[in-house]
Amino acid sequence: MIAVGDEEGYVRLLDSKKEFSKIHLSFQAHGNAIIDLDFCEDDTLLATASGDQTGKVIDMMTQTPVSVLGHHTASLKQVRFQPGRGSSCVLATSGRDGSVQIWDLRCRGGTVQDVIVRSDANLHHRLPKPPNPGCVVNSIYDAHTRALRPSKTQADGTAKPQADGPGDVARVGEVPGRIGEVSVTALQFLPPGREHLLLTACEADASIKLWDIRSMHHSRHHKTSIPISFTAPPPNHVAWRPFGISSMTLGGDGSRLYALCKDNTVYAYSTAHLVLGHASELTPARPGQDPPRRRLHHGAAQEGLGPLYGFRHPMFHATSFYVKAAIRPAANGRDELLAVGSSDGCAVLFPTDEHLIQDALRNTNEDEMYFVGETTAKLPRRTSARFESRMGGLTRSNSLTGLFARQTDSVPLVKRGTPLVRGHDKEVGALTWTNEGRLVTLGDDYLIRCWKEGRDEAKDLRLGGEGEGRRWGCGWADVGDKWDGDRGDWDGEDDDW
Repeated sequence: MIAVGDEEGYVRLLDSKKEFSKIHLSFQAHGNAIIDLDFCEDDTLLATASGDQTGKVIDMMTQTPVSVLGHHTASLKQVRFQPGRGSSCVLATSGRDGSVQIWDLRCRGGTVQDVIVRSDANLHHRLPKPPNPGCVVNSIYDAHTRALRPSKTQADGTAKPQADGPGDVARVGEVPGRIGEVSVTALQFLPPGREHLLLTACEADASIKLWDIRSMHHSRHHKTSIPISFTAPPPNHVAWRPFGISSMTLGGDGSRLYALCKDNTVYAYSTAHLVLGHASELTPARPGQDPPRRRLHHGAAQEGLGPLYGFRHPMFHATSFYVKAAIRPAANGRDELLAVGSSDGCAVLFPTDEHLIQDALRNTNEDEMYFVGETTAKLPRRTSARFESRMGGLTRSNSLTGLFARQTDSVPLVKRGTPLVRGHDKEVGALTWTNEGRLVTLGDDYLIRCWKEGRDEAKDLRLGGEGEGRRWGCGWADVGDKWDGDRGDWDGEDDDW
């Protein structure tokens, strides 16, 4: 089942096994656009983030809200349940007001508003007030303070400070250009064992911050929250201009963090090096034990390692903060894949096997794209430890400038990827993976597409031409001219799309 939110506040459930033949369930959760959704781990609760400045936690058995998350003063950007213990109880929300709110549904909060839900049959009914609403148990204000730089000299000879970077576009009804408020556009909890740690990113720059949600530390003279650590933006951003981050997702084993940046790059970070040096917070808890105790802070955040490498493709452009990324974990013989949306009207797939990445970076003169399924069955996997030991200096090496799309880039870039074409003709923003490894994409063309692996079907679509409506309602992987030719080493698996 796939949950889809729309601009009118409706949530619809679609069945990917039945190829979206009909809407399984539909209900209205908000009177304004739903910007983000997240299921708890057992799927009993669905959390929403809306442009009406609230979020809701909905009981999926009855489609009624059990809590209204109404502590923000601007539209919400993301909502995430905490993984691991108490995953159905603790969640985080972020918004355009620059704050992150931590909620615990086990705590009794204030009165929750009455909610009127209108069904597709235009029937109205008033829902009862939830008996035990959640409440904010911790808050991060001004999570990403915007850096200011002097602008053009004014008539009086002084320079007026100006914020760096393009802003997150305000929604209808919001005051544009909210001074001092930097939209927190992405949230990501660390895996179970370190679920008390939360990562945030913003519209203003590509710095990622790490927080311990068990307590928020403030400086002596300001109420601004202080993170455990932060990552420096890529050096080329410092030399040119900053770019924000619209989405973050963790790899299947939690060792890699992938951040989708507005400079049309997905950066890969080592989660073990979000803090340089030893950090007790990053030590996973053993089964049956409590998480490690938090460190005592002394008013300063520590610095973390920058990105190890990045992904880029000619058909991957992130021109809005609605372009997202999602990881398909390796399972049941399937390789791990990173999927990203694009303003070019397609989704792009990148392999995350670091042996393939290492091979791509080593072949500096190779311009061909990597095609999904081409070599994953034939190349042995390398562990993250081996990859880091062999490529540890890549982030500081100047000898790899031939790999970069621009001479100003200072992070090794992997340019191999596979775009999925003809499925959408406008921006592809949100996307997700089903538990069977299918990809679901949402476009601004009001279409929802479900993509599956299948070499014969995709080959027939590419080579069969437009006659007899063969390609109607279908898309496929754009893999180049050589892919459908004679391949003597084909292993018989359905690795195409």
